[in-house]
Amino acid sequence: MKTQRFEVARLRGIEDRWRASPDSAAIIKEMSWDTYDGWKRAGGYDVVTGSEHDWSALGGTVRSLHFYSIQNGANRQVIFELGGLIYKLNPPAFSREVDSLPYTTLFMEDGSLAERHVFENGEIGTQSATFGGRIFFVNGIDEPLVYDGRSLSKAGFFDLPSPPTASVVQRTSGHDMHGIYHRDEEDLIETVYLLGTKDHAQGLGSLSPKGLKGHYQKKNYDDAKDFWESEVTELNKYNDAKLCGYQYRVSFVNKRGQESPLSKPSEICQFECVDGQKRFTAITIPTGGPNVVARRIYRTADIFDDFGNPITPESGRNFYFCKEIQDNQTIGYEDGISDANLGFVVDENDFGFFPRQSKFIASFKNTLFLAGMTDNIVRFSAEGMPEVFPRDNIFDIGDVDSGKITGLYATTNALVIFKERGVYLVKGNARSGFTAQTLNKDIGCCAVGSIQDVPGTGLVFLSESGVFVLKGALENTGSATSIVELSTPIKHLIERIDKSNSRASVSVIHRSQKEYLLCVPTIGKDNNLLLVWHYEVGAWSFREDYPMQCAIETKDSRNYVYFGSNNEKLPGIFVLSTYFNAKNEYGRRVSFDQYSETTVEVLDSVPIYESSPFAFDSIYSSIQVAYINLYAVAYGDNPIEVNFKINRSDFLSLEDNKSRNQQSLSEPLPVYDKSEYGSIFSDHRPIVIRFDVSHMNQPLVSEMSLRITQNDDPGESITNGRLMVVGYSLDAKVGDQRNIRHLTDVLDIDKR
Repeated sequence: MKTQRFEVARLRGIEDRWRASPDSAAIIKEMSWDTYDGWKRAGGYDVVTGSEHDWSALGGTVRSLHFYSIQNGANRQVIFELGGLIYKLNPPAFSREVDSLPYTTLFMEDGSLAERHVFENGEIGTQSATFGGRIFFVNGIDEPLVYDGRSLSKAGFFDLPSPPTASVVQRTSGHDMHGIYHRDEEDLIETVYLLGTKDHAQGLGSLSPKGLKGHYQKKNYDDAKDFWESEVTELNKYNDAKLCGYQYRVSFVNKRGQESPLSKPSEICQFECVDGQKRFTAITIPTGGPNVVARRIYRTADIFDDFGNPITPESGRNFYFCKEIQDNQTIGYEDGISDANLGFVVDENDFGFFPRQSKFIASFKNTLFLAGMTDNIVRFSAEGMPEVFPRDNIFDIGDVDSGKITGLYATTNALVIFKERGVYLVKGNARSGFTAQTLNKDIGCCAVGSIQDVPGTGLVFLSESGVFVLKGALENTGSATSIVELSTPIKHLIERIDKSNSRASVSVIHRSQKEYLLCVPTIGKDNNLLLVWHYEVGAWSFREDYPMQCAIETKDSRNYVYFGSNNEKLPGIFVLSTYFNAKNEYGRRVSFDQYSETTVEVLDSVPIYESSPFAFDSIYSSIQVAYINLYAVAYGDNPIEVNFKINRSDFLSLEDNKSRNQQSLSEPLPVYDKSEYGSIFSDHRPIVIRFDVSHMNQPLVSEMSLRITQNDDPGESITNGRLMVVGYSLDAKVGDQRNIRHLTDVLDIDKR
């Protein structure tokens, strides 16, 4: 029989289709693709505090994680929710040498605790977005909060201020001056009069009424003269008593400069400008809650015309800026600003309440977008005012039969709105106007936590039928906007997802490893199955026992990935790292029985690479594999093991794995703790590791798949350490070569 070598030089990702290419794999578990074009051990995770802190003292599991950075990254904070309270990590206290907790409780600005709803593992937790150096939190149940790096406070306003009251200013005097009436009290004559001024730049009202004076309509002046002289006294009295009226409104301002909606108008303050004097008004203004630091007063111009007739609201009764009271204590103010000196006109439609029941939040084009209420409405704030939501700033997204809104995500030049069955784009800006476009009504998103903008791939999200990617959503990219399924090669993994619980799936980008991590629930379990998209090579793999309730990426030079655990036996916040060879090797599993001891629980992390079945029967009549040549990086005495399957069998052909050290037989490399004095350590390099195999007890070989792993003993896997597979080849004895003609060629339309 002839000897033939079958070589696969570059290994790629999982491929479920029956006829897969030789470089694809059936299983890639607990492994990560390396830029040297090989598959290496993925590492594991451990608690950020190691074994120095008992996280169970807080009770429950971490429900949400948020990364917050201010001062150009000089101040970075990891914020999390646990047990209904909000905390931030305190990294200096991670060491046992520091006598303090590794987290700090965040309080409201009045010193009270920010008590929050505690979500279950299968529910969508708190969402956040940063805007203007602050981070906003919404969850659809509690009042939205905003954090500025020091304290928490309520975001926006939820109630109208009480309307102010206004009256004309009166004064009393012991002598008769501009008197209106007198009263005797124990021989003391006291005068009550309206405070007035003749300064045209001050005071309210008008000194130019229109009436009969100067407007007697007779062509012959002589005929009017007698009437003029006889009525002059009455006419002058009428013309001097101009009837005036004003209304006021008040708004609250918080410490971030965000303004509440205007109060209802006050009752009309009505008076006459007698004796040629303009008047002053006294206003009683309401005070606000602890988040209010100032109040703004708005006033109409004179609501009576020069004839004393009221100006109806239908003809345009506008309110103008009058005064800002820069405290929350003053309850009285005297207004003497003339109509000509009033400020800008205000439109009550430019203000609105912060949507309290919003579940989803995104910052896009200097505007804050909110959704997830009981309707299909997306609300957006005024430009540069993230806590002010004008009543007309809304989009009604899609039809009711397309399901509810499930997420918002801001890309470079478009805001993507996801529904259960539909994808929509919002483009434009606040000044020229936003526009909503329907992109798709067939595919939607089922988990807001799955949405990530993956480099070189597009906007990736999880739907009911798999993982999809939105490509070309940006303008002027030269590619058509479309939605493409990304999970076609891993259908068997997608079928493991618990669809009824998939809304709680979470994802994060691990940039240091160039991976998109999607943690999904499986039947009967919370999030535990980690689907990994290696975006630089375009390949899938998976990992197990990742209890991710929430996850974040630290958007700085470190690119750490933190996640909160949904496993009560593994409480706390964990960090991913290739340094760890196991999961929770140093972390603590705390028994909640106060009399029991704290122990360490380690989860296994065994790497497996199993190639797709290679079809020999389509080329040769018979085949007998004699050698497996594994191309792997020389990592010293760390063992590597090989086994194989025949004809798509579920069982391995060898009873025990073939094991070899990752050493070159011709040039052994020195290893730590075993090398002699004078040994020279060199860079890692790939070597050929040969395994002699036999399958004489197996049926005739038509297909074969290779499995590469390390010791599956959890105790050994911690010390085994590193592994990287670059490729492999099979040396086989083959029979006669078949003469294969493809039916697609034989049945070509031109050859029929």
